[in-house]
Amino acid sequence: MSQLLGRIAKISSVVKKQRLCFSELRSFSTAATPYLLLKETNYRAASGGSVVDINLYDPRKKEIVKIRDQYLSEELQCTMKMGSSRGWIVAKTIYESTLYLTNIFNPCASVSSHKVFNLPPLEDDAKARISSISLSASPNQQDCVLAVKSSSSPFLSLWRPGDSAWTRIKVPFPASNVMMYSGRDRKFYLLPRESKEECEGPIDLINTSSDDFPQVTLYQRFPNSDIPVSRQEQLLSSIKTRYLVESPSGDSFIVYWCNERSFYWKKGEVKPTGKNPPPSRISCRLKTRTFVVFRQDSEQGIGSYTEDIGDLCIFLGRREAFCVSATEYPGLRPNSVYYATSGTGFGYYDLSSNTLHDVIREGLFSWIAPLQ
Repeated sequence: MSQLLGRIAKISSVVKKQRLCFSELRSFSTAATPYLLLKETNYRAASGGSVVDINLYDPRKKEIVKIRDQYLSEELQCTMKMGSSRGWIVAKTIYESTLYLTNIFNPCASVSSHKVFNLPPLEDDAKARISSISLSASPNQQDCVLAVKSSSSPFLSLWRPGDSAWTRIKVPFPASNVMMYSGRDRKFYLLPRESKEECEGPIDLINTSSDDFPQVTLYQRFPNSDIPVSRQEQLLSSIKTRYLVESPSGDSFIVYWCNERSFYWKKGEVKPTGKNPPPSRISCRLKTRTFVVFRQDSEQGIGSYTEDIGDLCIFLGRREAFCVSATEYPGLRPNSVYYATSGTGFGYYDLSSNTLHDVIREGLFSWIAPLQ
């Protein structure tokens, strides 16, 4: 991580147009804002836990910020971050597979508001990789429900603050691992797997309203339309990841993150001559190619291709996507897709010009939505 921060500092002094710089967040902000969470550094032992420096990237100010001397309780010391939703992070212990829900890593949360919820075990899902998480509301609110889906499990697990066990629902249809809570419809949506046959309408998984849970529904994915030929070719020839996201006003979008494989020679190795070099000398990584956005129009029953989402910014990364208004968060670029994963790095994509802007190409990243 220290090498990564060193590279960022070097980039900021050379590439002025990115204007990357460092600042120290000496006090917690009361205003919510999107952040990109980087790896903690400078671990020091403390009573009942440890003290660390939390590193984040602020896409509004285009700078790395550091929160020094942040206390982590013992249970959060050896954890992996499995994803975030509504500004809260689900963390999993490395050795025992214990799950926690916390807002400690969000710089918009004051120290007095820090909370850590010890989540129940996921039973036979304990060894499965968590593929998606979604919160219906902040755990501080009465209608909060956490939904968790594991990639290899046929079950969707639901939890409310105070529950001693998960409420498990078997998914009877071939849904993907893409999940979203719709504030407009007050439902959890699962995106169906892609196939030649389009979904004819929403399929209610189970009516859980009697148990004070939101409805869980298969999302109605409409046929895509108005796709330019060049964009259609990009979709067909790319390695695609789909996201389902809802805007603050209730508009829904399906976004395709299109990547391509990039082969490169391992550091320190000399490229050999000949047509068939030894495969052990070649590494492969995904390189972001483009993003394709479809606005879901329920009245016309189509997914309309668009390069204009107004002042909206869509954030894609690990697990749940989210969307904010650039007007409410000055400094963000409107009509853009912000992206971040450990494999592709992070940057933003201007939809109007179809232009990709890489900021950092390596590291471990997780977007944190504005705290709710």
